[in-house]
This record gives sequence, C-alpha cells and structure tokens, in this order.
Amino acid sequence: MLGSGLAISPPFGAALIPDLADFPLVKSYDLGMASLTQTDVDTAFETMPLALTGAIALPPGNFPVPWIVILHGRHAGCHFNPDATSQWPCDPEPRFDLGFAYLAQALAEVGYGVIIPNLNAAFSETYGATADNRNELADQRSGQIIDAHLNRLAQADRGDDPGFGLSLTGRIDLTRLAMVGHSMGGGAATLSAIQRLHINSAASLQAKIAGGLGPIAALVLVSPTRSYAIAQRPDAYQLPDVPTAVIAGGCDRDIFDLSSLYYVETARQQLRTSPVLGILLPGANHHYFSAAVEEDDYYRQPNNGQLCNPQRSRDRLSRVAQENFLAQYTTAFLQTVWATPGDDLALAQVGLAAHRAASAEIFGQSVLTTLVAPAAQRHTVFHAKAAPVVTLTAGLEAKFCQALTACDGSPRPYPHFPDLLTLEWSAIPQQLQVPLENTNASDFASLELRLVPDPSWPVAQGRPVFAVVLHDQQGGAARVEIPSMVPALRQFEPDPTHGHTAPLYPSSLRIPLGQFAGVDLAALTSVELVFDQATQGKLHLASIEFLGR
Repeated sequence: MLGSGLAISPPFGAALIPDLADFPLVKSYDLGMASLTQTDVDTAFETMPLALTGAIALPPGNFPVPWIVILHGRHAGCHFNPDATSQWPCDPEPRFDLGFAYLAQALAEVGYGVIIPNLNAAFSETYGATADNRNELADQRSGQIIDAHLNRLAQADRGDDPGFGLSLTGRIDLTRLAMVGHSMGGGAATLSAIQRLHINSAASLQAKIAGGLGPIAALVLVSPTRSYAIAQRPDAYQLPDVPTAVIAGGCDRDIFDLSSLYYVETARQQLRTSPVLGILLPGANHHYFSAAVEEDDYYRQPNNGQLCNPQRSRDRLSRVAQENFLAQYTTAFLQTVWATPGDDLALAQVGLAAHRAASAEIFGQSVLTTLVAPAAQRHTVFHAKAAPVVTLTAGLEAKFCQALTACDGSPRPYPHFPDLLTLEWSAIPQQLQVPLENTNASDFASLELRLVPDPSWPVAQGRPVFAVVLHDQQGGAARVEIPSMVPALRQFEPDPTHGHTAPLYPSSLRIPLGQFAGVDLAALTSVELVFDQATQGKLHLASIEFLGR
C-alpha cells in the first residue's frame, strides 16, 4: 500500500547482542515490574505486565546534564513474530535497546546523559494486539513505557535510586530532554513529544518536569514511522514545534516508499517557529542504524540494485558508516540547537543554514537535503499544488502530478510525494516565469527551489543546465547559472537490469541572494527559470521560496 511505512523487519535470525564492554559509559539496568493500561481490548488484556529494563549512559562529573532518550524500533523476536505465535513475556527477550549502545557512548562522551528504554512490550503482538490493531496499541503502550522510565530517572535524581545502579543524584537536568527514535521508535518519539506539549499552566509544567514528564526540546528521527498509511492517518505524521532532523535511507527495505519523509512534508503546512531538516542518505538501509539487528538483503530485491548492491554501488553504506554518521550528526545537531543555536558554522555543519547553499555532504556522506525553515523566515512564491498564474514559453510542457497519485511515466513507483510540476523541453531557449507582485526580498537571505531531475534527462556533468533570473521594477535583472553538480541535480546510475530505480525526491537548491548582483531585491517583479543550455531536459519542481537567516 502506498505510504504504508510498515516497519516490520522479517526474522532473519536471532537479534545481535552488542558487547557493552566496548562501551564503558553504558550500563544495562532492571527497574523491576510495572504494568501498562490498555483500552479497546478484551477485559483480560486491559493490564499488561512488563519489566522496566534498558540501558543508561552517564558522563563523568557531579553536575546536572541534559538527557537524551533513545527509542529503538519494532523488530522480529518472540514478542513480535508475524509468521507465528508471539509470546509475552518473551524468553529470551531480544535486547534491541542495546543496539544503540554505540550512540549512547558517543553522546555521553560529549556530556549528555542517555537512557534507552526497552520498548519490546510496546510492539508485542500479544495481550490483545493483532495485525489490525497493533499500531494503535503500540501508540498506547510506548508513551506509558517512556514516561515510566523517565519518572524513575527523576526519582533517581532526587536521590532514591529505583535500580539504575549509578549515582544519579543531582545529575539530571529535567528541563532539557531530547529524543532520538529509530523506525517505530521514531514514531513513538514524535507522539510522546506532542503529548508532552499539552500542559495547561506554569504550575502544571513545573510538576511535569519534576516527574520527568516535561517537554521535549529536540528530535532526531531515523527512518521514523507509526506504520499508518498517510491517507488513513495524516495526523500520524505531524511534528511538534521543536527543532527536528528526519533521516531516511534510499536502500531502506522497511520504509521502501520513503514515507518517513512525510514528516518533513507535513511540517511545511505548519506555522512553525523551529526548523525541520530532511536528510536522504541514498545508500543507507534500515537495519544498519541498529547494531542489534542483522543485515538485510534489500539489494537482492528487483529494485535499487545499482544503488544498493554493496558489490556494485559507490553509494551503499556499511554498518560502520551508518553508525558513525548517526553518532556524529546527532551529537552536532543537539549541540547546535541547544548550545549554539546562532552559530553560523554549526548551523551549516548540520544543514540548517538557510542562507547557504545546500550541503552536498554531511560528515563525509553524500546527502540530499530539504529544509523547512520557521514560518516567519519563509515566503513561498510558487507551490506546485497552488501555483500562481505562471508564464511558459510555447516549447515548455508542464504537467501537474498530485501527491499520492501514480502519474503517467513515473520512472519509479515510490515516492509519490510531494506535489510536483513536471517541466519538459526538447528545444531551447525555454522559460518559466513566476510573478512576484513587487515582492520585497531584501530581508531574506536565499532563494530556494525544491526540485529533482528526471532520470531520463541526460545531464552533462559539470555544465550549467539552466539559470535562475530575478527581475525588478526598474527593469533590472540578475542571472545565476545552475551547474549540474549541485546536490539537487544529482543523478544516480541506472540499474542495468531494471533501469532507473533510485529515489525520486525533490531536495533543496538554495542560492544566496548576494549572488543576484545588480537587481533591487526590495522591488522584485518576477523569478524565471531559463532553459537555454541543455537542448532537452525534464525536471520536477515542488516549490520556490525566499528564506531568511
């Protein structure tokens, strides 16, 4: 089903067990038994038992530190076995929480406390859970599990250790909490962060914080999903208004339709005060972010072979590469949005510098990025779905492709979002002109186009392929040539067996406005895309926006 985002890892074998001896700051814990409350199930299943287990990491020192909650995903085990009968309690229970010990170690080394609750009970297909309602019950269970662990953490901060086995008194800054979530854990992180915003008064806020139930300040979501089709539950892909990074992989077999990036698309429709960055790692798969999950064989499937086959692809990432990227990026992202929110170099390092060209690489890995700047720093002048009256030359063909529909001639079945205007030409010169109605762009820093070249367009490497022109009231014009090596125009090699199979998702092409020399930015009348270099071409355009700093 399109946009299902079903995160169901097949049972390739027993879960891997990372050795905590390799991560000296990370300890496993057991806080004893608790119970979950469930609704819309038989009376016998209204209460579900679970052991509060997980892993914790603490940096050296005797002062309070910010805390990161890491949430693992739903993976196959005796608690969740789609092909047979699931069990709960599960014995032996796979420890998917330990799959992120490497990330906890990296975060603790730079001064963060980390807690990784064991979420298996949330995803167990037992105690009333079936294929029809398991996602709804996962939503109910995950929030209770997260809150129970953080409530115990707050208890330990007051000097009453419930079983962490560490001296945590005075070590927990409960006003600074962030979450990192993978797969269904990413969906759980988002839902928990939204629910924690529903606080009615200052007194209630202080009480919530004291109990470990306060607001979440930032999110890093890795292939996130709540496993609902967006047409069925569009609300499931909403984000809270906190700085958020969404990371997706082009070789992800579980989220094969890139539906994790729905979170980025829905953020564009919100009146946000904080940024959202979508990052597409073309060669990343689903399992390699967790060290407790065996590798998948996505490249053996009849699509994405050229991109995802580690024997053929220059893009396919190893487990080590994916772990290193997540550790480096998460650390830098949290430090930037928490400690140095206005630092220009730090913003650029994590892809949040709206006034700079979009990054081709982040921490040594090729990326395609799309930035949702705060609403006050964005002025949309073109959107494929609600486009103004544009002027096209006679030889420029334009077709609208509505999101979540299969358009004719689509080179790859997924993704079918966002809304796109497909531009195609076979003779030059051609142009598309968008009226700006005397737009004052002098307070903005860049012009951003979200676009992607069609794989059928033979872009000549290194050459300018089109130009962007701004016109002003006085008749002035400024032209910026767009070369083929910009990240948004990157094209992937076709699979010799199955043709063009790489992800087709529009990313950011940002042009600092300082490059448009000689035009009055305070009195603009139009923006043009001029196709007078490549004699033929085809690209998909999602939006054009002015962005502030």
